[in-house]
Amino acid sequence: MTRTAIPRAGTLLGRRYALVGPLGRGGSGEVHRAVDVRLDRPVALKVFQLASAPPDEIRRYAREARVLSGLSHPSLVALLDVGADTHPSWGPVAFLAMELVDGPTLRDVLDEGPLDATETALVGLQVAQALAHAHGVGIVHRDVKPSNVLLDSQRAAPPGHDRRAPAVVLADFGIALHPAAADAPADSSGTAGYHSPEQALGRPLAPSSDVYSLGLVLLECRTGRRAFPGDPLSASLARLLEPVQVPDELGPDWCRLLRAMTADDPDRRPAAAAVAAELRALAA
Repeated sequence: MTRTAIPRAGTLLGRRYALVGPLGRGGSGEVHRAVDVRLDRPVALKVFQLASAPPDEIRRYAREARVLSGLSHPSLVALLDVGADTHPSWGPVAFLAMELVDGPTLRDVLDEGPLDATETALVGLQVAQALAHAHGVGIVHRDVKPSNVLLDSQRAAPPGHDRRAPAVVLADFGIALHPAAADAPADSSGTAGYHSPEQALGRPLAPSSDVYSLGLVLLECRTGRRAFPGDPLSASLARLLEPVQVPDELGPDWCRLLRAMTADDPDRRPAAAAVAAELRALAA
């Protein structure tokens, strides 16, 4: 599908949001840096071109708006506004205005090398707490991966966290499973390299699937290597044919936690809140 050019800087959407420049593309919609001219603050604007967007992308927009409107946690991206407008080049658009996390993704950081044990625990703790909050209201994220974990070193970590920790925000709920959603996408949605076994098989998912994915992310933080690299088919097959390899040199506490999080049997995995408690102890 051919997409139109990025609009000129300063183009207003909703008579309020001045587009500044592209930030990237999420699971659904293009994300732009923008300025809320009413409040004079930067925001991230996820824009959906309704004329050219396939139906499943429009459903993702509606789903993400529903999910984010029901969540409030310092380690989850905050939804500020929703709206629609007509852009002179794009035609009709819908948009989500969200807090701007002005920092790298965990993917950017890991591309430079692995984290040490304390750094991994400090980052993972906030993601686990965010997941515990989402799971508490029945939401399964379904796409936990390094590129959806945002780091903001300019902002303090939430109260009760180690001051060494950057603020960590889990983003992109475009394919999240919402308890009230009748239009949830197939369970194999998401990023194959971080799928749980049940997700790779297209089976119904529970919060334990997010715990498995977070386990793969934490393992990559410690080792600098993806547990299941390669193309989506190869990654999915490898996950079904072999267990996750957790190196003994990570130490007994880390090995026990990561092996539990990535257990093939979803019922054997700890809940996200229990993972957060383990990570807090490891960070200490």
